[in-house]
Amino acid sequence: MPTPWFRRFRKAKQLAVHNLGETWGPAVDSALTKFNILGFPVKLVSEKNKDASQIVVKWSNGSETYPYIDGAKATANFDATKMHGQTSTLTDPKRWEIVFAVIFLPGKVTNITTEQKEIIIIHEFIHACGLDGGLGNGAWDKQGQDHDSVGIMVANMKVDGKGLIEYMPEKNAKAMPPIRVGARTICKLKQIWTDEGCPD
Repeated sequence: MPTPWFRRFRKAKQLAVHNLGETWGPAVDSALTKFNILGFPVKLVSEKNKDASQIVVKWSNGSETYPYIDGAKATANFDATKMHGQTSTLTDPKRWEIVFAVIFLPGKVTNITTEQKEIIIIHEFIHACGLDGGLGNGAWDKQGQDHDSVGIMVANMKVDGKGLIEYMPEKNAKAMPPIRVGARTICKLKQIWTDEGCPD
């Protein structure tokens, strides 16, 4: 189940992104631009001041923390040699709304193309926008994490040329890019950013 962002950001339908991607930095910038043309109900804007951002994108060794305010911190614990990242969202415990997110990128992965980096980053952007597997009771669905069965939000992808494709693609599916977005992903983003419900 997706987790809504704090109401002020939902009303603005915009989140500011600070890029600490190091060697991934150019791919973060291009992924942000590509995210914004996918027709989602939330836009991402680049922010040079990390303290004014809602999302920080960071190169990672796979095990670290990123400090927030009042002792809160985002944590990473993943295999940074593989082609996937990890997004950590921080929520207001009274309202169960996201107030900040950190995207940790796999800094130890080798033989990765710019296109593959962009796919990973856009996937994590979508997690950061609220598709984080939040259950509404302070827990997270660590298995489902609001993944989809097709497109950019599939949990497991494999290399296909310079891009990535679902581990079990639909017939005639082609490798991304260009990015394909599943209907369930679009529906969930609309659910938290426009209050439209998803059909069962």
